[in-house]
Amino acid sequence: MMIRLLTQWDKEKIMNYIGRNEIETSFLYANIIEFGIDNNPDMRRCGDYYGFFEGEELRGILPFYNLGSCIPHFERIEAVPLFAEIMRKRDFKFLLGMRKVVKPLYDEIKDYKNVLEWDESSYFINKNFKPFTLEGVSFIDAVGATDDKIVDFVLEGRVKGFNQSTTREEIIKTLSQRAKEEDFIIAEKDGKMVAQAGIHTYTPKINQIGSVYTRSEERGKGYAKAVVSEICERIIGRGKMPTLMVVKDNIPAVKAYNALGFEHYDDYLIVRLA
Repeated sequence: MMIRLLTQWDKEKIMNYIGRNEIETSFLYANIIEFGIDNNPDMRRCGDYYGFFEGEELRGILPFYNLGSCIPHFERIEAVPLFAEIMRKRDFKFLLGMRKVVKPLYDEIKDYKNVLEWDESSYFINKNFKPFTLEGVSFIDAVGATDDKIVDFVLEGRVKGFNQSTTREEIIKTLSQRAKEEDFIIAEKDGKMVAQAGIHTYTPKINQIGSVYTRSEERGKGYAKAVVSEICERIIGRGKMPTLMVVKDNIPAVKAYNALGFEHYDDYLIVRLA
């Protein structure tokens, strides 16, 4: 058993690994396809990828992305101490992934990190989509947008909806550095932006939805449900399955997603670090 930094030369082994674990490694797939394996510090979705090997076979991947997230995955529990040794030394803001992967790693590093938030989430998949529309709601395609009103709304969602500090420049990068399938749309009613949702990542079989936010004064009116429904329509139109994560105690969101046909697939953890 060994661990080492992966390079572009390892791409075939990486893609074989992802193919065995498609839903659980969706972030890995899109980032590698779009941005490669070798790190480019100027690209937020590039990073350092470490591989856990048994002999010549890749059995785990530990990525540290330039945007500050660590989204590990492993097939063998023997990867945990080797991954944890590296994670203790690296700075990152978010640790996320399926609970069965993240929890044993978290237990190994928690005494070395300052934990700000811990979200117990569900990973939902949608095999039985039930569309939902609201009269008078239209959608703005925000990918690549630099318009001040759009950027300010997405910034508001990041800060107020997800308690993350960022800048207008980072939002513009986020909207520009997106793949062809990674839609980002804003729901508008009577000329006012009210809700947003995007596709965070994709694989050959799924599109994963994220960044769902509704302005506080507009909640309870069905706008988030409508914008997610619109995203689902686009995903299904590609012949793929919609997926997303939702915090378990966010009961209104869970009910809205269930009404659209989403069902629990597995437990998911999102840990925010200082």
